[in-house]
Amino acid sequence: MKHSRRWMVAVSVIVLLSGCARSVDTMADGRMKLDYWVFLSGGDLSYMEAIVDEYNSSQDDVYVDIILQDWDDYYTKVVTSVAADRGPDIGISHAASLPQLMNQGLLQPVEEMMSEAGLDFQLFPDNIRSAVEVEGELYAVPIDTHPFILYINNDLAEEAGLLDEEGLPTIEATPTGLMDYFVAAKEALPEKTPLAISTGGVDTYRWWWTVYFQMGGTPIFSDDLREPEITLDREIAIEAAEYIHNFFGDVIPMHIGDFYETFQAGNAVGMMTGVWATGIWESNDLNFTAMPIPQSFDVDAAQGDSHTLIVPIQEEQSNERKEAIAEFIAFVSDEGAEWAKAGHIPARSDVVESQAFQEQPFRSDYAEVASKVVFTDNTIYQNPAETDMVRALDEIMSNRLTPEEGIDQMMKALAVTTRQ
Repeated sequence: MKHSRRWMVAVSVIVLLSGCARSVDTMADGRMKLDYWVFLSGGDLSYMEAIVDEYNSSQDDVYVDIILQDWDDYYTKVVTSVAADRGPDIGISHAASLPQLMNQGLLQPVEEMMSEAGLDFQLFPDNIRSAVEVEGELYAVPIDTHPFILYINNDLAEEAGLLDEEGLPTIEATPTGLMDYFVAAKEALPEKTPLAISTGGVDTYRWWWTVYFQMGGTPIFSDDLREPEITLDREIAIEAAEYIHNFFGDVIPMHIGDFYETFQAGNAVGMMTGVWATGIWESNDLNFTAMPIPQSFDVDAAQGDSHTLIVPIQEEQSNERKEAIAEFIAFVSDEGAEWAKAGHIPARSDVVESQAFQEQPFRSDYAEVASKVVFTDNTIYQNPAETDMVRALDEIMSNRLTPEEGIDQMMKALAVTTRQ
């Protein structure tokens, strides 16, 4: 019988809980107090704090205390705190982490409580709603989609003659279109970096994921929470790795120290990362275009994830408290346009269509990507599998393994991971 990787390590519980103790449930002025755990940073944190402040000011009955936890051990703290009945009332989770949290019995289903608060899950596109569904139950409320996209420095692209009459990048949606564009950038501006991205790490994985599914790749795993089969298409995985590998050393310098800084300083024509960078470039007054990764192959697909709001299980929780939790989550969901200022795409279709969102610069240019995102599979092995895939792609892009050798290493590692 296969066993899932356990995040809960008994000897670490006491240490971790020292930072996880629940505070009082009632404020001195009589308001109910809800603990809200987040792992956010930078612009994400400031926009979420503003939403929480707005909620606290909007009524006199409930006070939400936003509590920042370290990203490195966030999920471990969630596990250990809930196991000791000291968990938060609300937390943030990536959609990709929900299967593991649910499998450990840490989450409450949310559809009924949110329906009573007036939130209709039909407002979420199918792919986003499916991303929070585990074994037929909805275990979180998505608040955004944050896909992997392409940024272009308009000033450099214009200097290189790579903008059309409307000031948009002239990238053809063909297998060679992206490479051709940045080869032209290199020839026109030899002193600049054509395309900036790290040689290894999660961003290269996100790019490979996009290309793999645009090429028609099958899911990484079969649809089984605890005992999935590996359904990765080896040939397409190799082809996608070869495609990306061809960029390195040609239009992407090897081992860029800080590719964000390279782009921010005006030394790169383009870069790839998540939509959260939009707020960064805005605050630095860059003249840029934010756009989907061009569809270079047969399928219109993209990599991405979703920030979601979860309700950890507590041994005793009154109906009044559940209602307050649901009302706060519904409030955050309604504030999707405000949250989008961090660069994310609101999870709800009605918020995406709202004037408050459509008037925001850049976001509407890539909002369509949300419906194209191929989310991770609903399996407890997704997080360790991502580590396996990132490691194998690092070896390929750094020229330590051929694409064939690297993908074979990836598949062997996935096989070991799913047997643990």
